[in-house]
Amino acid sequence: MIFQPRLQSSFDPIHRVSIPEPRILPAVLPDGQQGTEYQYAFIRDGRMIGGLGFFGTDAEVETDGLKEWVFTLDLGHDWLVSSMVEFKQTLGDTDDDFTFVRCLANGLVMAYAGQVDNEDNLRYVAVTTSAALAQAGVEMPGGTDVTGDGVIVLAQVVVPAHAG
Repeated sequence: MIFQPRLQSSFDPIHRVSIPEPRILPAVLPDGQQGTEYQYAFIRDGRMIGGLGFFGTDAEVETDGLKEWVFTLDLGHDWLVSSMVEFKQTLGDTDDDFTFVRCLANGLVMAYAGQVDNEDNLRYVAVTTSAALAQAGVEMPGGTDVTGDGVIVLAQVVVPAHAG
């Protein structure tokens, strides 16, 4: 899978799958924090062939004097990883499970890469955990960057501000 940005979506020409920008709703996360619920659809030839729903967080951060909004897509649950692997089977994809999960996560963030109307710098980051991967039976290749608390960045995209 090789997702490419399109206006308000991403597209994988190998499997002819598009991922439109998701439906987003405000949510209260299990820890009581405000967050976002993401509802993604996977489309082929105008028909929905799958989807994924999960929570995420957002925060405004400043790095080296530059402000950006960081939207974190939390794929750190074994049932989400399992759903992603099931979608691999739906497509008949032959990549190993970890590669597929990483590529699909890239498609999720790339759905935002074609934005041209944002006034702020934006970053979309899809993360999971080593525990979620292990519980879903997905083996990580050696050399995978894992933080001290087991978080793995699967994919990210930066969308620079566009002058309005």
